[in-house]
Amino acid sequence: MRSKAVVMVIVLCIVAFSGFACAGGGARGKIAFVSDRDGNWEVYVMDADGSNLTRLTNNSAGDWAPSWSPDGSKIAFSSDRDGNREIYVMDADGSNQTRLTNNPAGDAAPSWSPDGSKIAFESLRDGNWEVCVMDADGSNQTNLNNIPAKDLAPSWSPDGSKIAFESSRDGNYEIYVMDANGSNQTRLTNNPAVDAVPSWSPDGSKIAFTSDRDGNREIYVMDADGSNQTRLTNNPAVDAAPSWSP
Repeated sequence: MRSKAVVMVIVLCIVAFSGFACAGGGARGKIAFVSDRDGNWEVYVMDADGSNLTRLTNNSAGDWAPSWSPDGSKIAFSSDRDGNREIYVMDADGSNQTRLTNNPAGDAAPSWSPDGSKIAFESLRDGNWEVCVMDADGSNQTNLNNIPAKDLAPSWSPDGSKIAFESSRDGNYEIYVMDANGSNQTRLTNNPAVDAVPSWSPDGSKIAFTSDRDGNREIYVMDADGSNQTRLTNNPAVDAAPSWSP
C-alpha cells in the first residue's frame, strides 16, 4: 500500500492509503479521529473547538478510520484486535463495540451510505483489495468489483446512487465511479500519476481527490463526470485526503 502522511484538511486527520481515513464530523459538532498518543492507534472524539477530548477505544491492537453514521449515533471503524483488520461499529460514546466483518485477510476504510442503511469498505479477498458493501448490521456483504486490481477508498455520492473509488486496474491509481450496486464502472481520471482518495461534494456536483501528477501530492477537484480537473493546492509538501464541509 502507499505511504503515510499527516495533513490538515478541515480537521487534523491521519492518512494512509491502506485503511486509515480522515477524521469525520459527527453529531453536535464532534470530530472523530485516530491518534497514537497513548502508545497505539485508538479512536478519539472531541468537540469541534478541540475541547472535551475523549478516547473511545482502548486495547493493545490498532483502531483506525472512524466514520460517523449519518445520524451521528454510531461510528464505524477498522481494528486488528482480533488478529487481522476488520470493520467494527460502536455507539458514539464508545459503547457496544461490535465486529461486523470476519475475513481472514482484512477489511478497512468503512464509509456509510447517506441514508445510514449500508457501509462500503475495502476488503482483501482472493489476493486483491476490492470495494465491498454490506448492510449496517454486517449482513449481506457483497463484492462490487471482483477484478485482479486494488480498488480502494470508497466514497458515496450524496444521494446514495453512486460510489467513487480509486483503482489500479489500468496500471496506476485512477478515480472511478460506479452505481451503488457495482454496475457501470467508469474511469474519471486518466494520467500516468496517482489519483486517489475521492471525496464527493455535498451537492454531488464535484469530486475532490489527491494527485501527484504535478510532481508531489496536491488536492484537486473535478466535476462529477470527470471534467474540469483543477489543482487547488500548490506547495512542495504533501497535501492529501480532502474532506468537504457540509
